[in-house]
Amino acid sequence: MRMPHHRKGIMAALVLVSSAAFLAMPCNLCAQGTLDSSQAEKMAEIMCRQLPNLTTTADAVVEIHDPGEGAQGPQLDPVVWDDVYDALVGLGEYSVPCLVAEMTDVRWMPDPRMEPLTGAPLVGDVAYMILNDKGVPDFIPFLAHKKPDQLRMDDYFIWTANGDNRQRLQQAVRDWVLEHPNCCAAPWIVRNSRSAKASFRMTPRALLAAKKAFARLQLGMTPTQVIKIAGRPDAEQHAGREQPSSATGEELHLLNVGSSNRNEDMAYIYFTERWTSDIARRDPLRDRYLILYFTPKGKLTRIFSNVEEIPPVFPASEQLWQKVIWGESPEDKGQPAAN
Repeated sequence: MRMPHHRKGIMAALVLVSSAAFLAMPCNLCAQGTLDSSQAEKMAEIMCRQLPNLTTTADAVVEIHDPGEGAQGPQLDPVVWDDVYDALVGLGEYSVPCLVAEMTDVRWMPDPRMEPLTGAPLVGDVAYMILNDKGVPDFIPFLAHKKPDQLRMDDYFIWTANGDNRQRLQQAVRDWVLEHPNCCAAPWIVRNSRSAKASFRMTPRALLAAKKAFARLQLGMTPTQVIKIAGRPDAEQHAGREQPSSATGEELHLLNVGSSNRNEDMAYIYFTERWTSDIARRDPLRDRYLILYFTPKGKLTRIFSNVEEIPPVFPASEQLWQKVIWGESPEDKGQPAAN
């Protein structure tokens, strides 16, 4: 299968955003005072460290129309589609350095593409996908000496796996970013649902207790075991059940369109700091929370966290991912195991 000629990134069915379009957009972080530069850099590191927690990107991409189609206003109270992806895009230029650094990460992770047809992207490939979405040009056709329409989808992963190609690609991106320091600004988002001050914030003592409790959780635990240790969640979502968010009547958006690819059908959310009343429209840059994901058999698969004091949790290898998600290892499925 060959890649469409118009496709500038490496993900099928994505709406790609050009660097020029991003440059024309206001800085969301600066305009609204969501985070100062130090906080933004710290949040970017937290998100980049948990790229394997990224489930899907396609529905999270902000569509920027051609200026000829008419002026575009801000996004008003968008729902969260993927907490890791939305945060990395929302951080604008602050997430670029750590994403570039992650481009040489060869850890295995579940494929986050909406239609994973061919190839198997590693963590570094996913970092490059996000950079493309943020406005960094696709350098693989140039480096591979091929036209974009001559590359198949899996060529993007085969080429980077050969020799020092991954490092060459990283250097090309790093050089371009140095020449375009104003690239990749955050999309313009207005959150009317966010309060002027936090409606809830754990005390330092309570946060320390939460840190100790979540440190005791282990992948594979049941919801009953989790609640016994961490307490009841602030909200939960079950796939296939109508569980509206209290503020708007919408779904909670803890699970997303990529959850089924990871065999996840239930999620718990725990807040440590809350600025937004509507859980579906939570702000991954301002609210502080953890999301715990479970399989249909009631096994904890992973933990998302944007709380600095509480690290995220996810399987460290392909063998563990397969075991946690499907109850079998790559060897059980006749597939090669990752190192």
